[in-house]
Amino acid sequence: MVGTTLKMRGDENASENLNQVQLKKLTAPSQEVNTKRAALGDLQNRGLNRAIAAKDAAQKETKDLKLANALWNAKARVDTHWKKEPLGTTANGAVPKPTAVLRSNSVRHPIAVKTAFEPTKAKASSNENVNEPTIKREDSNLSKKSLTKLRAALAKPVMGVSGIRREPVAAVVRKEQEVKKDSGALSFLKGPAVTSSAKAPAATKMPAATMSLSTKRLEGVEDIDANDKDNLVLVSEYVNDIYDYLYQVEKEQPIFKDHLAGQKEVTHKMRAVLIDWINEVHLQFHLAAETFQLAVAIIDRYLQVVKDTKRTHLQLVGVTALFIATKYEELFPPAIGDFVFITDDTYTGRQIRQMELQIFKAIDCNLSRPLPIHFLRRYSKAAAAEDEHHAMAKYLIELASVDYDLASYRPSEIAAASLFLSLHLLNGNYRAATGFNDRHWTPTLSFYSRYSAADLRPITRQIAKLARDAPQARLKAVYNKYQGSKFQKIALRQELSGPLLDSIIGRSLRK
Repeated sequence: MVGTTLKMRGDENASENLNQVQLKKLTAPSQEVNTKRAALGDLQNRGLNRAIAAKDAAQKETKDLKLANALWNAKARVDTHWKKEPLGTTANGAVPKPTAVLRSNSVRHPIAVKTAFEPTKAKASSNENVNEPTIKREDSNLSKKSLTKLRAALAKPVMGVSGIRREPVAAVVRKEQEVKKDSGALSFLKGPAVTSSAKAPAATKMPAATMSLSTKRLEGVEDIDANDKDNLVLVSEYVNDIYDYLYQVEKEQPIFKDHLAGQKEVTHKMRAVLIDWINEVHLQFHLAAETFQLAVAIIDRYLQVVKDTKRTHLQLVGVTALFIATKYEELFPPAIGDFVFITDDTYTGRQIRQMELQIFKAIDCNLSRPLPIHFLRRYSKAAAAEDEHHAMAKYLIELASVDYDLASYRPSEIAAASLFLSLHLLNGNYRAATGFNDRHWTPTLSFYSRYSAADLRPITRQIAKLARDAPQARLKAVYNKYQGSKFQKIALRQELSGPLLDSIIGRSLRK
């Protein structure tokens, strides 16, 4: 028995050693206990993975079989909602009964326009070799040629609608009476709808169709949007309506005269220093012109409402206004850490965010007030101005932004007076003291700006005085900025210090 027991123990040790050798081959050489557990767990996971993979494959085969059966038994379905039915038919293929040509179905409803438009498209669809161009929604970068073709295709139904609508109501009633007399029927007529709608596009051949949609020209006034119909970005059909809205908004959001009168600590000199510093930061960050002008507008609107602004918080108001303007106007606005850095860590990012909330609350979260640059671009186009005219007008606008007395003028007035002075200095003889010349402000400029030359003279004198005194002024951020070649060195032009400028200013405004 003893020998047998020893033999059994020896066999158990041999089998245990054999198992250890096999496990060492399957796993990496590490500790003995960990190696056995890792190897056994690995083998167990492999077995489970095989079972799960087999189950997934069976489920996939079942789904594929069901999908194939469903597709095999499904009927073809064609979406034809976007297609137009042939002339004289409905969606079911039936021929509709002719209806009377009344004011309700010939003017207000687009049925007549559809029947007038169909024959040309039906011929194109009948030819199998003709491939109609399709426009995908993701194709945003269309060429100018394709945009022109698209516009020409879309202009036809619009002209048809306009032609029908331009027809007087009395003429429509007269046509109804004539049709009733000829047919002798009161409610159902034989084909008058197609005849009247087919003649409708002929009414579109009017001289007024060559003008922009919202332009009402006067004698001697040039239509500056006549050549912009092929450029969809310029929206020539709506541009005058857009500027009507801008003129209305600038009246609804005014900056009152002497708007800092109720401030206890902030004065107009502090405001000038703040805006001059913001102009330097604006140049350092290489921001757009709209950003600086919007920041100035936000500062004035906030100080006009919040009368208890502390002197120590004035710079915080300015840097936060510029921070808001960059997020509104810039494509890649600077980070808030950059604004903390330019204040020399005087304020933290948390303080800027808190002031941002206060400003939005004060201005009612409304940043829609138009800027002088918006009107200046329109006026420069009406004046057929050169680049130097536009650059000098921008220089004069930024000089006016620092001045407290000009803050209460509307943005359109600032832009019009700046361009008026620019046209005088660059188009006239700056060596001759001839004063104002109203011929520089043409009827076209008067029409699109809504200001006459007489209306612009008082504010033009004030801006001219700022331009003359800029080299000797204490705050020279704008003057130094426009000495650079990027701005055509406008501030160094001799026209800004000649006899013509002195004669425009007049003796009453001289020092």
